[in-house]
Amino acid sequence: MLNAANTFSGHHRGASKPLVLGMVFSVAIAALAWPILRPANSGAMPLEPAKVSMTILLGKQGDKRGEFQQPRGVTVLRDGTFVVVDRAARVQHFSADAKPISLWSMKDHALGNPKGLCALPDGNMLVCDTHYGRVLKMTPDGEMIAMWGEPGKGPGQFVHPMGAAIDSPRNRIFVVEYGDYVDRVQVFDLNGKWLHAFGSCGLKDGEFQRPSGITVDREGNVYVADACNHRIQKFTGDGVWLKTFGKEGSADGEMRYPYDIAFGADGLLYVAEFANHRVSVFSCEGVFVRRFGEPGNGENQFANPWSIAADPRGRVIVSDTGNHRLKIIAIQK
Repeated sequence: MLNAANTFSGHHRGASKPLVLGMVFSVAIAALAWPILRPANSGAMPLEPAKVSMTILLGKQGDKRGEFQQPRGVTVLRDGTFVVVDRAARVQHFSADAKPISLWSMKDHALGNPKGLCALPDGNMLVCDTHYGRVLKMTPDGEMIAMWGEPGKGPGQFVHPMGAAIDSPRNRIFVVEYGDYVDRVQVFDLNGKWLHAFGSCGLKDGEFQRPSGITVDREGNVYVADACNHRIQKFTGDGVWLKTFGKEGSADGEMRYPYDIAFGADGLLYVAEFANHRVSVFSCEGVFVRRFGEPGNGENQFANPWSIAADPRGRVIVSDTGNHRLKIIAIQK
């Protein structure tokens, strides 16, 4: 994924017709340099003033601190600061008040750039080094501590790792990956020891097409953003399928390319919809609650939101990728 036209490359060679059609559509999105495609019925629901308010629009296109080249992965660290990686393989660390702390670049990025970040309890983070088939444990300021995995399809190997989520009480880390028909979730302990995997490429419950985001609830259940199937799937921590919700569309409860998911401080599930240019909100059982955003570059607008994270202040941070900025959204009780 070195450039926009490679956002969906041919990693699922020989795919089924639904998969090919999904990939072709996605290539069209990326190849047009992140156009703002207005879906049918795309008018945003009115924001609920007592619950949601835009508070910070952070960044613009550029190479300086506080600027971005299509920000993608974002995670909030234990101390409330947050880290962002963009398409140029630049990683930026910000204070909780959105002030730049540091800026550095990934050492290896000729083959492509990282897509997913995951905060760890010790204050460090995992970086899904997507095109190098590995997961890196790093400090927020760029020091590599450990490396998990290598390119491949076996246990503990990766094709394209896209995102990670941690379940600290149960000593588990979940890494979601796709590519070459290896669409699955791999499970590790907190030291990187491989435990098991679940999922495969397909359309059925428990199967995935380009799974892109992952999160865990307080009970240890796992939620996967099944991007090219336009849905969210819920599993136990052992990989037993529990529920599927969502389908392709732009009406309430429908999705188009959900790229990332995160639980807010309110216990609700926030979904970044890449092709609907919005965030949808669900209960942990998949009941639609509300949505906000529409295509554009205004305050309540998005262009291909890619990643989402929640912070201790009750805010949600969205990488508004096509607009080269972050949105920090206050969620009020």
